[in-house]
Amino acid sequence: MAKKDPLKDIKDRIATAQSTQTALEAGLAQDKQVMDAMVKTMVTENKVEQRQSKIAALIADKNSKTHKLTVDFGGGVVAQVSTELINWGVRALGNWSPDSWFGGNVDFMQGLPHFILGLGIYIAEVASRKSGTLPSTTREVVSETSKLFAQLGFSNLTRALRVRWGDSKEKDLNMQALQAEKADLEKRLRALQQQVNAK
Repeated sequence: MAKKDPLKDIKDRIATAQSTQTALEAGLAQDKQVMDAMVKTMVTENKVEQRQSKIAALIADKNSKTHKLTVDFGGGVVAQVSTELINWGVRALGNWSPDSWFGGNVDFMQGLPHFILGLGIYIAEVASRKSGTLPSTTREVVSETSKLFAQLGFSNLTRALRVRWGDSKEKDLNMQALQAEKADLEKRLRALQQQVNAK
């Protein structure tokens, strides 16, 4: 039986231990990469969940009855009050200078500026919104106010046009009636003149 060399035996054991250690270190490095990836995924998922929960809460708030009432009623009141105040000012200016161009067009001036201004503000507000984000409550109220302000102005403008068109038709009918009456009076006048001349 050959005698083992103790030095060679120790060297073999050291080599085996080193290869085992290298394999363990490689395994640990791989496990660390897997764990790091899992932690990164969990952090990312947590951030996504937090963002989704914030968006869900914001959407729930935007769809609440209180928010809807605030935006709709607030915008409506501001639009109606501002329209009435401006119309009061327009009528006062028209009464102050009834013979001016403004005084003769008070009916149009109670609708046209409101329509143009309201429509302009509404389009600018909608165009300047950031895509992918919900507008603030203030922007929603401004949007609702400008939309209703434009609609009230358009309503006043169409009413003024309708009244003027109706007045012009009535004037045409009155003019036709006056011309017919004038023609009848002239005919009677000629008949009377002929009777007078005949005598």
